[in-house]
Amino acid sequence: MLFARSFASNLRLTLLALTLAAPLALAQPPAAPDPSGPPPYTPTLTFDVASVRETQQPADNPSWQMGLISQPHSSQFQANSITPKVLLQCAYGFGAYEISGAPAWLNDSFWVIQAKSDHSVDDQLVKLTDDQDKLEKQHMLQALLTDRFQLKVHWETKQASAYLLVIANPKSGPKLTPNKIETADPAIPNAPLPETKGADIQNVMDAHGHVMTVSHITPTGIAALLGALLRANVEDKTGLTDRYDFILHYTYESSDPDSFPTITTAIQEQLGLKLESTKGPVPVLVIDHIDRPTPN
Repeated sequence: MLFARSFASNLRLTLLALTLAAPLALAQPPAAPDPSGPPPYTPTLTFDVASVRETQQPADNPSWQMGLISQPHSSQFQANSITPKVLLQCAYGFGAYEISGAPAWLNDSFWVIQAKSDHSVDDQLVKLTDDQDKLEKQHMLQALLTDRFQLKVHWETKQASAYLLVIANPKSGPKLTPNKIETADPAIPNAPLPETKGADIQNVMDAHGHVMTVSHITPTGIAALLGALLRANVEDKTGLTDRYDFILHYTYESSDPDSFPTITTAIQEQLGLKLESTKGPVPVLVIDHIDRPTPN
């Protein structure tokens, strides 16, 4: 389950926590299949019923709650006070890509969505691998957006500025705490592996700046998190493979000597990572058409 609470009236931070904590795939545009490997998995499932309605929530209300619930291997999906842009990112994955052609209301309108399928779909999802389950859940959201928002999209590629996330000092390594993941009990024959959960992210503000507490996040997720913080494309080039925990104290910019360091400095000093500027091809999700749905 995923849930995030806004502890401060900073909408962008709330959306950020929701975005990176979602247990959905970090997607990119569809890649060409490998002719020497097995055929790629093709998702086909859809939600049977869905309720979609717009909600009005004051952004300056510190008790305003926003949340997503998307249990692994379950067809149930719930979104509370979520922008359509976040729904797009859930449907097409969180990663280093841009969204083009989005009308303003995709960022500043908020929606409540409840969707589910019958038990036969849940029975199918239980039998899938984690990766196949993520593809199906993304496909189900894409179909919902197509049906209710009349969404039409396509992928393009453009040259743009980006960052490479690397280890600041390869000799000393990163300043990240590997997350302890339980494995199947070797004493029990055919013991099932635990379900892979998404990252947990909490971001609060105090008198010195932002305090972000992160657990169970992959290096790819760290790159996506930093990309969301900086509003830039960040690609993981650390070579790391585990999941990690860390706390980041940072500000965006401040002349106050008591403030936390700027985010780029904090990344290097506290995480042992570094962002290197580069340019290269960046995938772009182009919105050809989208309508405000009729509530039901």
